[in-house]
Amino acid sequence: MSKRKIFKNLTAFALCLCSVTAVSACGKVDESSSMASISSETKGVTMRVTVAEQPASLVTDAVKKYLSADADQLVTEFLPDGNYRDDQGVPVLLECDFTMPENSPAVKQVTAEFSFTEDFSVIEQTTVFRGKARKLRIYNLQTSGKTYFYRVTATLEDGNTVVETGTLQIAPSPRMLYLDGASNVRDIGGWKTQDGKTVKQGVLYRGSEIDGGKNKGHPDFCLTETGLEQLRALGIKTDFDLRSESVKVSEYSVLGEDVTRNFYDAAQYEVILLSNNAERTRRIFSDLANPAAYPAYLHCTHGVDRAGSTVLILQALLGVEKADLIREYELSAFYYNYRHVNRNTHTGGTVLNLLQGLEEYAGETLAEKTANFLLSIGVTQSEIDTLRGIFLE
Repeated sequence: MSKRKIFKNLTAFALCLCSVTAVSACGKVDESSSMASISSETKGVTMRVTVAEQPASLVTDAVKKYLSADADQLVTEFLPDGNYRDDQGVPVLLECDFTMPENSPAVKQVTAEFSFTEDFSVIEQTTVFRGKARKLRIYNLQTSGKTYFYRVTATLEDGNTVVETGTLQIAPSPRMLYLDGASNVRDIGGWKTQDGKTVKQGVLYRGSEIDGGKNKGHPDFCLTETGLEQLRALGIKTDFDLRSESVKVSEYSVLGEDVTRNFYDAAQYEVILLSNNAERTRRIFSDLANPAAYPAYLHCTHGVDRAGSTVLILQALLGVEKADLIREYELSAFYYNYRHVNRNTHTGGTVLNLLQGLEEYAGETLAEKTANFLLSIGVTQSEIDTLRGIFLE
């Protein structure tokens, strides 16, 4: 079995180099190094910003090993012993060293801004640290291989600022997010399609429930105030809730009254293909075909079965290869060593059975077969075209 190409490896063009591991184009782990170190001075206050690793890897070593392995190797071979949270993204670390002359104003806060444009005309993410923060841990950056421009601003007590800018390269990988009080959260984007396109990041996120509807009081299924801020920062407009409406804990989504929430009581695995589930599945994909719904968060209870099955169908429609569809599904196993989450076993069906059912539809490719399944349940060709337009770049 040949090595599966997971994500395209990009060459970091940083200011300097230091060691880091990254997923390469052939699925192997490359060893490269980079370090960016810049300093700025205002009124005698000097700030030196260092980026520890470029390209920065935002997934754990266990996840990297899994992504680099043969496509036929189960995720269970790469799960560490014990209870480990490898489902959460790893932060980028920026270090700020300050030189403060005697009697100089203290640092009130440090702000790190990230943009894909050098003039910072569009800010993708902002993180604020109170006081004279020395280590800035930046979570949830995109991992599609694009170059970030960063701007670090230290605001002094007297209102003056020390500002430094630089570039940051992120190693391509699945974008696994950290949300305080949620589990198994990741961007569905970043995967390559058979025709050479890429599923966009920053459009649709999948994960666990965030309101404790089925896991009341559980720290991993009910967002804290910090977690709510982190998810709201992604600009979420729609809460695609695959659970039954019977589990709702409030009239509105926990993300706010301005966020649209739809319940679907979704089916999972090959059961989705049964005729009695056609209407609820049609409704999901017709609603997903609304460009105004994004960015959006799609979830069930644990973010494994219903969310995993729905995302698999969507990504299959977009043209993601079968082996990568399986890998994306199996990434859910990295939440506290969920060994039951793999392609071969699960209660109520498996992703292999779902894929087999999709492949029975007419078409030359899995994408065509999936489109024909969706057409058979009432999703329109216009909606299918819109879905591809929303998600592919």
